[in-house]
Amino acid sequence: MANEPSRITDNLLNVFNYCFVETVPYAFFKPNPERDIPVKLVGKEYHCECCGKVSTVKYNERPLTYYSKGKLAQERRIYDKLGKEFPFMGEIEDGAPFTNAAIGLCAECAKKEVLTADSPEQMAVNLSGQLHRADELLVAKARAAMEKSLADWLAKVEKPEDFLPYNLTDFNALRDFICAVMLEDTSPVEAILREYREEIAGIETKLRGLLETLPESWKAYAARSTAVFESMNDKMYHEYTVVFPAPGQMPEDYYIYRTIEKKRVLMFLEQPRVEELEELLMEVGFHGEWIDMVTSRLESLAHEKE
Repeated sequence: MANEPSRITDNLLNVFNYCFVETVPYAFFKPNPERDIPVKLVGKEYHCECCGKVSTVKYNERPLTYYSKGKLAQERRIYDKLGKEFPFMGEIEDGAPFTNAAIGLCAECAKKEVLTADSPEQMAVNLSGQLHRADELLVAKARAAMEKSLADWLAKVEKPEDFLPYNLTDFNALRDFICAVMLEDTSPVEAILREYREEIAGIETKLRGLLETLPESWKAYAARSTAVFESMNDKMYHEYTVVFPAPGQMPEDYYIYRTIEKKRVLMFLEQPRVEELEELLMEVGFHGEWIDMVTSRLESLAHEKE
């Protein structure tokens, strides 16, 4: 097990976001007064078009964020649709705080309107979301199983002296000891991997079949977390154009009606996924909390001895 997770899971997340969340690519950016508009962007409002719920997200404070003219025109159209008064350009240029907006469906309404839809266009996006969740849960489930095996082993230790044969004097010794304990019985992790492979095989088969019937692009609702970054340029993202939600806010999923490209969905579908136990162990990596579990058990045994 490595100290850092490998790149399979990271790549899957990045490609999923590129397909369904923040779809513009990274590029070099130099503000151009004829093309880019500096805005004091402070937050975003997500409006549910079904129930009327409004979720407000505060952005990390920064002096200015650069909008492309096309992106700002999109904002104006959303304001118009909501019946809100869009600020005058003079106000924006003078640095008046600006809140952008999005219209979609909240998670509760999406359960009824989107996640049960039977149109091929929406089903393809929903299946991609299921595949993404399976990818994300695989590592979390495997880590939980590995931590349980360590906790079970530690619970059986009756006195501090039982650790002496392992010579746990430095980080490397602790790491090797923990890995050895976790690798004594990998059957729970193997079962998790087997279930994952069976689950995604069914999803992939259905998704491939749907994609064969769909055009090169179509419109559908795709989930967007209120916790993800967003570019204010409709062609690319860069440090000058990106805003990040401030920490400490409860994330929500809003479903935004947007253009979906078949080639991007295929890209996500065809990404390498975890197949072998060794790959999964590498994805989980090694975590400092596991050392804390060992030291905590040692301390509790020492107190019991006193």
